Amino acid sequence: MTTRRIALACLLACMLMPWSVTSRAENSGKNSDLARVPALIEALQLDEAERLLAKVDAEIPSGPSVLWERSMLDFYRGDYAAAVKRSQQAIDATKDEHAHKAWTEMHELMRATEEGTHDFQHVKSADGRYIVEFPEGKDRVLVPYALDVLARMDHELANVMGHPVPGPIRLEVYASAESLSKVSTLTLEQIQTSGTVALCKWNRLMITSPRALVRGYPWVDTIAHELTHLYLTYTTQEKAPVWLQEGTAKLLERRWRDPRAPYVLEPTSRVLLERATRDGKLLTFEQLHPSIALLPSQDDATLAFAQVSTFMNDFVLNQGEGTLRAAFALVAGGKDAKEALAQAAHQSFAALEKSWRSKLPKAANDVPAPRKLARRFRAGHEETPDESADVTQAEARRFMRLGDLLWSAQHPRAAMLEYDKAHRADADDPIVAARLARAALAGGDPARSLAALEPLMARYPEHAPAHDVRGEALAALGRNDEARTNLIESIRINPFDPAPHCALARLPNAGDAATERNACTLLGGSLQSSR
Repeated sequence: MTTRRIALACLLACMLMPWSVTSRAENSGKNSDLARVPALIEALQLDEAERLLAKVDAEIPSGPSVLWERSMLDFYRGDYAAAVKRSQQAIDATKDEHAHKAWTEMHELMRATEEGTHDFQHVKSADGRYIVEFPEGKDRVLVPYALDVLARMDHELANVMGHPVPGPIRLEVYASAESLSKVSTLTLEQIQTSGTVALCKWNRLMITSPRALVRGYPWVDTIAHELTHLYLTYTTQEKAPVWLQEGTAKLLERRWRDPRAPYVLEPTSRVLLERATRDGKLLTFEQLHPSIALLPSQDDATLAFAQVSTFMNDFVLNQGEGTLRAAFALVAGGKDAKEALAQAAHQSFAALEKSWRSKLPKAANDVPAPRKLARRFRAGHEETPDESADVTQAEARRFMRLGDLLWSAQHPRAAMLEYDKAHRADADDPIVAARLARAALAGGDPARSLAALEPLMARYPEHAPAHDVRGEALAALGRNDEARTNLIESIRINPFDPAPHCALARLPNAGDAATERNACTLLGGSLQSSR
């Protein structure tokens, strides 16, 4: 499953529970085919599972286990109402106490999912391969971007894995961490502790709406991350361990942007990896089981992703993607993942691990670490969450709050003076810098705006306001291509800020001006004027 990348967030819930339990009476003799069905469903071999169920159903029609496995098929195919109905019938019919207990637990999750998605809106791609489901309202703004990343990442993953996954591919958007917890095996506390915002389980991708977080999060890369999990489930027949799943998903999550771009750790992840390497505190791969989402802190989750992704990157760079595909095939055949990688690479796993460790980044004592901007969920339904609590330097925070008061009173030049004081008190705070840049731009000084932001863009690549204001400042200076890059990146982190949508719509020769105009209007922005 960073400055809290979902993916770092983007975490796979691998909590194994015996939900597919076949009674002994039905799992004997010529009906032993029924015992194969649960594994086929978990491995997303749904058509083959359907074929076997039809065969078994002809021999023991309406048996409790047949009913149960059909309910699981319904669930994996997204027909939650049918899954709830059939699973209840199976529970009522079984006399197996073990099956009754396991099925009841899964039935409750099915019911929670049906209730949680009952009023969702549904949008399909033109070819029907991708389906985005979301709560009615502003989350509709996510749809065109979600469909775009699904299509592009699907194409890239089919090339990497050597085949496409069966469709349709379903993405569900949940309004809050609480609503995500209700349809998963994770508690709300686990989600908030680890910063988990997404899951891939039961043949669907599930993400938390970026609107639920104070600063948003890289939600499009998170979709790509979770789609990689879907591919890995299918490719390895659900046999890949967590470290292999997460390492591959993290490595590939930006492949949809540019398949030729090298893998680079974002600054916070790199610092954590450097320190853990220096201090001898690297996690073992086994510590990641059964889920990164269960690690005790966001820093631990970030370190885990940094370790496994750099390991997989080293493997691919040295061995090639063909070798990776060969290893996945061995895993699908039942071989241990470490043995599979070693066999495919024709060397020991110890040698693979030694190669990776030799390339781990070393801590540079003379370079200060970027400020930690933890992934923080909104409190309740606040529409304008306050970032000021994340400004760590007291004097900077005091001046920034004075600037905020002046900004709210529509005195941008006076606000800029206070923000400038805050910036001088702490020039490495991205929140302060973005506030100063915003006020400078509103005061008619785009050059000053850029000057405040430029030193921090590489250190804080996931701070959406910085991307937005920089994009608008570049547009004001006529540097439209550069402006477009930053404005799009802002949307890829916080799509609910109308400003970047409106600014993109105003740019000449905008690639999809209609989409941006619609988003600007939906979010209450203005197409007529900038900040």
